[in-house]
Amino acid sequence: MIKAYILISMLPGYVKKSIEQMQKIEFIEKISVVAGQYDVIIRVLVEDLEALLAITNQLQMIPGIEKTTTQVIEKEIVL
Repeated sequence: MIKAYILISMLPGYVKKSIEQMQKIEFIEKISVVAGQYDVIIRVLVEDLEALLAITNQLQMIPGIEKTTTQVIEKEIVL
């Protein structure tokens, strides 16, 4: 299993409508609206890199999403 964060830059005024579309994508575990350089961060859990690529391709087709940056989790430390 591969876990990753996908950081998303949005165009102004699209966040709510885009999140509604994101919620329909399989394998997305969490969607967080954040302040800072990015507008939304999602966490995904997929079987392989092909599935991760498929999710990023789906995200990039959603109106309002300007840019995605994917960060694969190599190691996670739970406190």
